[in-house]
Amino acid sequence: MITTNKRITKKKLSVLLIAVLTAAIFAACGPNGNEADNNYTNGGDVTTPMTDITNEIDEEAARLAALTPNLPDITFDGHHFRILNTENSAMPWMLTVLDEEGLTGEMFSDAVYHRNRRVEQEFDVVISETRLGNMGMVRDRARQDIMSGYAEIDLYMLTNNDVFALAQDGFLICYHSIPHIDLSRIYWDQDMQRDLTISNRLFTMNGDFTFTHYSATMVLFFNKGLHQNFGLDCPYELVRQGRWTLSAFHEMARQAYADLDGNGIFDHNDQFGYLAITHIGVPALLAGAGEVYLTTDQAESRPVLNVGTQRFVNAYHAILDILHDSHLFFNADHNHRLQDVMFPNDQALFWTELMNWASILREMETDFGILPHPMLDETQAVPRSAVSGTNFMAVPSTTVDINRTGVILEALSAYSRQMVMPVYYDVVLSTVIARDDESGEMLDIIFANRVYDPAIQFFGSLVFTPFNALVQANNRDVSAFVDANSVRIETQIQSVMDRFWELD
Repeated sequence: MITTNKRITKKKLSVLLIAVLTAAIFAACGPNGNEADNNYTNGGDVTTPMTDITNEIDEEAARLAALTPNLPDITFDGHHFRILNTENSAMPWMLTVLDEEGLTGEMFSDAVYHRNRRVEQEFDVVISETRLGNMGMVRDRARQDIMSGYAEIDLYMLTNNDVFALAQDGFLICYHSIPHIDLSRIYWDQDMQRDLTISNRLFTMNGDFTFTHYSATMVLFFNKGLHQNFGLDCPYELVRQGRWTLSAFHEMARQAYADLDGNGIFDHNDQFGYLAITHIGVPALLAGAGEVYLTTDQAESRPVLNVGTQRFVNAYHAILDILHDSHLFFNADHNHRLQDVMFPNDQALFWTELMNWASILREMETDFGILPHPMLDETQAVPRSAVSGTNFMAVPSTTVDINRTGVILEALSAYSRQMVMPVYYDVVLSTVIARDDESGEMLDIIFANRVYDPAIQFFGSLVFTPFNALVQANNRDVSAFVDANSVRIETQIQSVMDRFWELD
């Protein structure tokens, strides 16, 4: 049975406080005055005990305390905290915006505006964001700035590959050495910290200040109209019961193929059970099944090749069975944006994409929902959700006042958890919530169980790309891949670890 974390709002906290006060009043008015029974109901059903209400209030108070940053009472004399980022339109697969110059009337943008202004007022700084036309421009500018000693940029937003390259060149500061940043707090991405620490160095991190890592999480959309037409089991209930598995997904998806134009040709004019790009769909399905290409040895803080394990092979073979089942899967590798037409046009039962693509479904007439990807089998505890290549916060080695940077980033992340995260849920769910209340519950599961496979984030050309070629060829001989590549992969990983150690 899979459970979700309770998200108690301030409104609910107020309701609970009122409940306590009301219960206290009625207790005082009990039949024996000061001997009143807290559970007295005049012969009716027993009410919720005061202890239960108080415990829930205590839990909420603890949650709010966890969102309050432990920062010094300090100001920074109007320091201009500058961020270099990529235009949001240049990276439509993720949400890149970090600042707004004014109020727009749009909920998410206004929440970002108020968050940043709060930090500015509290610490006497000015926050501004410069957005360049593409990610390569940010990378080149960062390298040029840092090599020349230019120190006017406090934070660069870099893609996974770019931040990894700059880290190896010694151009970035390890997050473990930044004062005032408490990486144990909920507003810092614990999954990213677990998976992407190498040689005990963490040069890449995101907190709730950024939403790139949420928006770049892989999710499974499903067409509720087609699902209903086929009379299939409710996938939400399967998720809750721990029965949402690759076999259950496979059985549903194989029901959906239809030759809509009647020409006998298997193409984008027809209807399919599953729609995806292989380099998105395969790692998403593997993650759902609890597997990654490279796992992280926590004791040694080292990426380790995982594809040769028996459990990985079992998951991989099950996924190949799905992808190469006749007419079940439409592979959009040759034209990625066919997906943008086919799923809204009711031509796929399931679709794997990044969370941010939900924005294109606003005008979709048929109801749809959001799911985690299926587990390998019912013995698995929870489905996991992969994060695609995302933007990371990178602190340059040219930073003049690292204490100031730590205070500002900690405050921005903490206040974002309080002020922006609830709005982000509303904005994301605005495409779904009016039709489908359960998708919020599914997002709780998805965001609470994410994985950052180092093979996707940092070692794409070394591991992910060559293995994807096996998928395309329906090659099931994983042992041959391991035999041919394991030494090369291990050598390259060791080289990175050695380089990181040299940066002290």
